[in-house]
Amino acid sequence: MKRIAAIALVSLMLIPAAFADGDYGQPGEFLNWGAGARSLALGRAFTALADDASAVYYNPAGLGLQNPLQITLQHAFLFVDTIYDYAAVIYPVSGIGTFGASWVRLGSTGFDSRDMQWASSGTFGIVNEAFVLSYGRELFPWISIGANMKLIHEAVFNDSGLGYGADVGVMWLPADFINVGLSVINAVPASVKLNTTAENFPITLKFGVAFKLLSDRLVPVFDFEKAFANKDFKFRMGIEGYPIQNLALRAGLDETEFSFGAGYFLRPVRVDYAIAMQELGMSHRVSVTLAFGGFDINLAAEPKIFSPVGTKKSTTISIYAVTKNPIAEWELNVINEDGDVVRTYSGDDNPPASVMWNGKDDRGLPAGDGEYKFTMTVKDKNGRVIESNMETVKISSSVPMQPGSIKLEE
Repeated sequence: MKRIAAIALVSLMLIPAAFADGDYGQPGEFLNWGAGARSLALGRAFTALADDASAVYYNPAGLGLQNPLQITLQHAFLFVDTIYDYAAVIYPVSGIGTFGASWVRLGSTGFDSRDMQWASSGTFGIVNEAFVLSYGRELFPWISIGANMKLIHEAVFNDSGLGYGADVGVMWLPADFINVGLSVINAVPASVKLNTTAENFPITLKFGVAFKLLSDRLVPVFDFEKAFANKDFKFRMGIEGYPIQNLALRAGLDETEFSFGAGYFLRPVRVDYAIAMQELGMSHRVSVTLAFGGFDINLAAEPKIFSPVGTKKSTTISIYAVTKNPIAEWELNVINEDGDVVRTYSGDDNPPASVMWNGKDDRGLPAGDGEYKFTMTVKDKNGRVIESNMETVKISSSVPMQPGSIKLEE
């Protein structure tokens, strides 16, 4: 509780710093609009969290700490005739690192075109987009690095231009409850020339801190940003809470808007929604993330209902266990409705592909009717601990009544 109170006090003190000037008119401003409804709902304070596919946008070092293969898609109607799209995919490779590719596009249409006599000659649009290739790698369990290579394309009326740039980032985990992130956006600045004028993207330094409190059920995040282009220092902050396991509620604040949102995760899909309020009005953002395969620990039970005295006398737990580093040891627990562990399976090296449970505890006694949860913990040879999903099964020894009459004999 002392940690939470201290973080809340610091947040209140820093709120005035959030009201700095925005990036309007700055070269490459569309690359500061955020990516993914989750991070947008957190006020774009994502440099230190960066734990999903939008890490390629905020801090590529976050890729090195991620496990599953992920795909994120976002389509947002911002204001009149303005659409913002984002798509990203990240792919972890054992022993090598995590690769990513993303695309972001900000497009506006419906601008009036006039000739030299100020007569209407139709309409035109403005397009800003970037194609990004990313790589992140975990050097140690507590630090990772990453980099982006960017191709920038801008088009206004009949003029268009291309530019190339690069970002770098680092992520540090000094403790289980804190992440520290640092990224240098445009470490290799892009320069895009439209007609005769070249736009040079400014080098921008981002520093972030994320706290993981109450067993990761409460996550306050803070970002500090400074662009080396005569721009104000910026402060951003957000908070994510999980009132129930698969539901997240979020709120955030940055230099241009207040934001709120929610997310719901039902493996393998996560749907996120964010609403932002600023001077131009409200905007809504929705993104969908698919997470599957990759480095993950996943359990699946079949059948989910069984009876030691029935036809289905046991259940089989299928185990998917793929980690970045070799597995040193594993433990699979069966937990009853009271939260007590009734059966434990464990071993060294890789776990088996499946484990069969016959409904008995570690003493060989029947566990009794009710719901039971399976959960697995794996420790790799670098000391990293990974937990699985929670799979539920039910033991039901009752025999359903058969239709028909029952004849009693005297």
